[in-house]
Amino acid sequence: MSFFKLFPTQSYDFNRDGILQNVIDIYRSVRAEGTFIDNVAAYKLEDIRNGERPDIMSQRIYGTTDYYWTFFVINEFLHDGLAVWPMSQEDLQEYYANEFNGYAINTLPSITRNSDLGITDYKDSIANRFTIGETVVGSISGARGTLTKKDLDLNQLVIQDVTLGSGGGFIGDPSNATENIIGETSGDFVATYRSWKYRVAPHHYYSLTQGKFNGVDGEDRPISVAENIPGAEGMGNTGYITNQSYLESLNFKRSKIRIINPKYIEQFVEDFEELINV
Repeated sequence: MSFFKLFPTQSYDFNRDGILQNVIDIYRSVRAEGTFIDNVAAYKLEDIRNGERPDIMSQRIYGTTDYYWTFFVINEFLHDGLAVWPMSQEDLQEYYANEFNGYAINTLPSITRNSDLGITDYKDSIANRFTIGETVVGSISGARGTLTKKDLDLNQLVIQDVTLGSGGGFIGDPSNATENIIGETSGDFVATYRSWKYRVAPHHYYSLTQGKFNGVDGEDRPISVAENIPGAEGMGNTGYITNQSYLESLNFKRSKIRIINPKYIEQFVEDFEELINV
């Protein structure tokens, strides 16, 4: 059963010549009733197997591929479609390689004041510096790449499609060595402070004194840190989640979804069809 066969049709004059054609009204939307979804007998939790497509999962559970669309109806996060369906481990690794290549660079911003205490410069801040898409180069390493993102909250430059220099990748180690990052188009430059492979760079910081680490709410909510924003949480009280860890956790969470109990699937489909045609 095709999902859109459940939808009503409407007449539409595409060419404005008076000839009407029947088309599926794809703008109809139905959400499962809370009373149905909250009925523990009506649904159960199911793990999506590694690499399992929605139609294959439907076949495994219901003995037909026809009911794949029900997964997207009853799971709120799946309303965005296949884009948020969990990736296989193989696809996840490929995603890392394609989307998280390159480096993430942090600076250590500081305010420069004149004798009247007026601010004359925000040294090493990435705000209002550099142009997305320009080539940047490391003054010591000789590494060069394309600036693809500036994250002001993390005070982070993302540099991808990197060509290593004679000194290897971009240098950023406050206990060892740093270098300037120079924009070849803008002429802007900042001194590095920390350098990570983008894949293992911080996705967000969290407090070690709040959230799940002291049993308050079981979460590690993103916070700002003093290295990025003066006056924020001190680094000694914080940790961070890497981009890779964040995505792995998100993919894992998405792999457990609600499904309609096979005993009730036909009833659900009938109710859905009736509501979508009201």
